[in-house]
Amino acid sequence: MEVGNNYYEDNNVKQISVEEINKLKTQDIPFFDNWIGFEYNEKLKKYSNYAVYFTIGSALVTSYDEDYYWDNLMILSKILMTQSAICKWSKTFSKRARPFLYDKNEEFSESYSRHSFYSSHASTAFASAVYAYYYYLDNYGANIPVAVLLFGGATATASLRVASAQHFPSDVLAGAIMGSFTSYLICKIHTAKRIKYNFGFSSFSIGVEF
Repeated sequence: MEVGNNYYEDNNVKQISVEEINKLKTQDIPFFDNWIGFEYNEKLKKYSNYAVYFTIGSALVTSYDEDYYWDNLMILSKILMTQSAICKWSKTFSKRARPFLYDKNEEFSESYSRHSFYSSHASTAFASAVYAYYYYLDNYGANIPVAVLLFGGATATASLRVASAQHFPSDVLAGAIMGSFTSYLICKIHTAKRIKYNFGFSSFSIGVEF
């Protein structure tokens, strides 16, 4: 799905032009997204990358199970691949301009500048957090410090994406919801005895045993 997305973008999606950037007006942004800053911040952008890596690392540590390590790792891989593919196609078809394009003091024309909706960083972070806490809850029960560690890292990722002008608040909110839902659904399917799920590089199938 991701390979198909890359091919489609390369052949059908044009880079945003200077003329299109100049036509962007903050007045056209919905009120719930128009309270943030629009200044590009490379430093905070790097911090958002570190935050999502931290969340994935925390998920791997807290979900570690010696007997089912590779099985759990495969489930996490399926979750991240699935949510990534859905997010990429959403970006491709929505073509929403990133917040920093509204800052007229900067010049940007890269194709990724149209990839604001929705946030893949937020989706990845929350998908990882939900996956890890789902299995931690099942194995050990509720644990506030673990929940804070996982969802704190995911929240920090989403916040930094907004602070660095990479995404609007609605982008990271949608990413958090989609990542969480995808992760929970796949975890639920894998723990269900009658539902069989398979996701590969070139195939996808769901079966129900009667």
